[in-house]
Amino acid sequence: MSAGHWSAVELPRAQTRRWLAQANGQRYRISVWLPSGTPPPGGFPAVYVLDANALFATFVELAQRSGRRPDATGIQPMAVVGIAHDGDSLYDDALRRRDFTFGPPAGEPAPAAGTVGGGPALLSFLADELGPALRAEFPLDAARQTLFGHSLAGHFALRALAARPDAFRCWAAISPSVWWDEAGLRAALAATLPGRTGLRVLLAVGEWEKEIPPWQRSQPGHADLVARRARRDMVGGAQALAADLRTWLGDAQAVFRLFPDEDHASVVLVAAQRSLRLACS
Repeated sequence: MSAGHWSAVELPRAQTRRWLAQANGQRYRISVWLPSGTPPPGGFPAVYVLDANALFATFVELAQRSGRRPDATGIQPMAVVGIAHDGDSLYDDALRRRDFTFGPPAGEPAPAAGTVGGGPALLSFLADELGPALRAEFPLDAARQTLFGHSLAGHFALRALAARPDAFRCWAAISPSVWWDEAGLRAALAATLPGRTGLRVLLAVGEWEKEIPPWQRSQPGHADLVARRARRDMVGGAQALAADLRTWLGDAQAVFRLFPDEDHASVVLVAAQRSLRLACS
């Protein structure tokens, strides 16, 4: 007996289009998923997810499953907006360095012109072009928006928070690359955040990001990874910045989590669920 032909798997109620950003002339792949049912007054809360080629479907599944039982999960029905570079790679390192940074990395040779520092233009696209256009088309609540970024995208989220803190209500910076320009990042946040109300910030990092997890210790070349992690001090940098965030914003507005037994790559899945709950708090 024939089982029939295979068909492509799709995400119900999800749609994608390619979008030309006026802010920088670049094309992005924008994906939108809305929960079923009648939107609440003002529209659905929305989480904007960077690196969406890798993370959009993950967030859709989390939002879909968790939104069924808000009483149990603390997560109400919400929309997911994915922002991805226009290509098929899960992560395009060159384009991420271009778009998720606000300047050159500290303590490294100067990069070629145009390869870094595109963060202000990407932020303008998100806040001034994409957000208003999506809210005009879909029932999204402008007052309940969250930006999620991991790694270098987490660095972007923090720099965006410093530059335009009113662009989103909640900010989730997971394993942020504080090392990229720690002094510049701290100065920008210190100039903007003290005394500001109405924001929620989640800063999270995995336990094993300060060294390497047990499952990597037998791999060839792991000594180079140990040395790089020692230089970048992901855990120490995140902890110190979180302490400053609590000073500037207060303990209720700034949340720090050190997730046990998670590495840089694995922590994003744990933190995604917490980020959705943050968006509903």
